[in-house]
Amino acid sequence: MTISLIAHGGAGWAGGSEYIRNLARAIRAADSSARLTLLCGEPLRAEFGPHAALFDDVVPVPVKNRASLLGRFRKTNGDFLRAVERSGADFVYPLTYDNGYNLGATFPLGLRARWAGWVPDFQHRHLPQLFSPKEIARRDRGIEALIAEAPLLVFSSKSAAGDFARFFPDAKNKTAVLTFATFPQAEWYEPFTGEDLAWLPPRFFAVCNQFWSHKNHALVFRALELLAARGIRPAIICTGALVDYRKPDYAGAILQQIHRAGLGAQVMLLGMVPRRLQIELIRRSLAVVQPSKFEGWSTVVEDARVLGKPMLLSDLAVHKEQNPPGARFFNPDDSAALASLLETAWTGLFPGPDASAEAAARARADTRIVEVGQNFLAIANA
Repeated sequence: MTISLIAHGGAGWAGGSEYIRNLARAIRAADSSARLTLLCGEPLRAEFGPHAALFDDVVPVPVKNRASLLGRFRKTNGDFLRAVERSGADFVYPLTYDNGYNLGATFPLGLRARWAGWVPDFQHRHLPQLFSPKEIARRDRGIEALIAEAPLLVFSSKSAAGDFARFFPDAKNKTAVLTFATFPQAEWYEPFTGEDLAWLPPRFFAVCNQFWSHKNHALVFRALELLAARGIRPAIICTGALVDYRKPDYAGAILQQIHRAGLGAQVMLLGMVPRRLQIELIRRSLAVVQPSKFEGWSTVVEDARVLGKPMLLSDLAVHKEQNPPGARFFNPDDSAALASLLETAWTGLFPGPDASAEAAARARADTRIVEVGQNFLAIANA
């Protein structure tokens, strides 16, 4: 059987590329005999190039510029369909409500191979204030087109599947839930050989999110203000791109919040960092803080899970569905609740790496990644 995965992600969506890479590893873990190819649009070739060894073949998909008036009227999926044919795919996954940025493909897709659609989440319905009316309408049109054509729709959580049933009650598609997991790589559990990390504070919390407004960094800094008034000053290290394309002024507002509150000595904003460094920061932290107001299925939570790291999580239904061992939950609008959890963790937890916790988490992860791969193969063979 040949499974063709479609490259997703890019600079604005790191979780998308991690999703595809982890899924490839899960399929390999469940069935090493499966032939695995990657359909990779030109815009994402540089990002996936270093990971080509995960696949038996990487099939490029030209993405033509359709900016001209003539191009907008002459929509064709020929390049995409020819790439699928070259890949020899028996099953193609995942097509989403937007296949233009990465594949140059539009609905109707016209695929002859078996395939499934993927709807990561319904953020635009839960947080409409973050989207323009035009963007909300565009996403809904894309989802409706996907519903009209997809033989099967896959969701990353039961929460998202429930949203789909509520928002599109007349849809007749077959549906499935495929939760994903981070694949634990052996080097993550070994001594770090990258840059000198002497600049790290000895004890700190890690926040590993893009600086998008719904990721709710502001709550963390309000909690730090409350603790500072009591003489408690935990250190926080943040990774993730310092830009929100929907709110260009957001990062600047966050910086102002930090400096006006006198938190500059406690907070380090590192921006995007290499994957191995991000993992090492999680390992050495006291705990991972995930304050987000919305998630589809949190990659950050899955990363911390495979490292056996304690977590302080906003009490989203999907975070509770992920249910990592030992997690503590807080209302994402309640800075006092988070401050209380931070204070307890600051005084009661120890920095990592914790070899015992990591070994136990890695053993659990090895089993879980196989389960993810088996669940995917059941979907592909349905």
